[in-house]
Amino acid sequence: MRRVVLFLVLLLLAAAAWWAYPLLQPLLRYGTLPRNLDRPLNVLVLGVAPEYKYYHQRAPENFRGLSDVNLLVRFDPTAKRIVVLSIPRDVHVQIPGYGWYIINHANKFGGPDLAKQVVSGLTGVEIDAYVAVSVEAIRNGVDALGGVTVCVEKPMKYKDTAAKLDIDLEPGCQLLNGAQAEGYLRFRHDALGDIGRIQRQQNFFHALKQQVLTPSGLLRLPQAIASVEQNIRTDLTRTQIASLMGFAIQQPQLVSFLAPGRFGQGWEVDRAELQKLIQRYFADAPEPTKATLEDLRGRQAAVLYAAPQESTAMEMRDKLRALGLRVLLREIETAPPHSEVLTNGEAGLAEALGEAIGLPARVSGEAALYADLTVRIGADDANPNEQGP
Repeated sequence: MRRVVLFLVLLLLAAAAWWAYPLLQPLLRYGTLPRNLDRPLNVLVLGVAPEYKYYHQRAPENFRGLSDVNLLVRFDPTAKRIVVLSIPRDVHVQIPGYGWYIINHANKFGGPDLAKQVVSGLTGVEIDAYVAVSVEAIRNGVDALGGVTVCVEKPMKYKDTAAKLDIDLEPGCQLLNGAQAEGYLRFRHDALGDIGRIQRQQNFFHALKQQVLTPSGLLRLPQAIASVEQNIRTDLTRTQIASLMGFAIQQPQLVSFLAPGRFGQGWEVDRAELQKLIQRYFADAPEPTKATLEDLRGRQAAVLYAAPQESTAMEMRDKLRALGLRVLLREIETAPPHSEVLTNGEAGLAEALGEAIGLPARVSGEAALYADLTVRIGADDANPNEQGP
């Protein structure tokens, strides 16, 4: 009996060692173990586009290309949440020493230090550190996780031989491998351009979080972290890395939103609305008073639905109008798996509406542009009479 117990213990130790082995190299390099995050940490995450020496020939990665993804991320232990602000690549800003350019040039002109300065100037947020990520991290990380299940909302087809990018995705919920995930995250050849790409990125963040928290995702997580370590450059200190590792273990809430604005010369940020969101999510301000149904009156709501949900969407329109909202119906190609209320920042309003109509609420830049609130009708909420034979 003792031999059996000893064998089982050794087997468990061997399994634990196999699971943790991919993390040993990064842990030894940074020389740290998880610890508590005792104060908020603001990090600028840059998704750096590849550069080319000659046609079809990639230059060696130096993380100094255009930053086509610009995320200001706040890790907040007090609120136990991660806040992600997406800043479109074509926001025009004043870059010190260079004049007016779209914001993705800051990293190319002066690296992450200049990018941090420019983003701080736009948002008013002091940035503690940066993380620059190359496109290879997407492929390597997603493949190491065994893929990520994403609901693709429309057909996506695009080919760029020079960039070695071949996007060919059909609508529907599906498991994407690394190459497909890269295509989904980089596609911007539709009416919304970069804004549509940002909305897909935020959809992907949510799906990735769901995937990582599954038993399979947790089992593959060490390998995924090790696989992308070579595709990342950062000035985070060992202590900060240890604190972020410890914070991630607590499974914080994820809040993501798009810098508010409208199409014009690129994406024209509404500075006043942006500052409201900065005060709400990036400052140590007290939680706002809970919104009421009276606060919903006069607000603009968009109801997004696919063809099989038309009758359900009409019923939802009537419910929202009864609550005093102005309602816009918008048909989309593919319904998400579940119905939900979305908002690009106004969490209290979304929660009040969600409680009133019996749906979960979430803060995400996936919300419809120019609407205060968005109700997405999911595939699980169709009228049975509309499903067909």
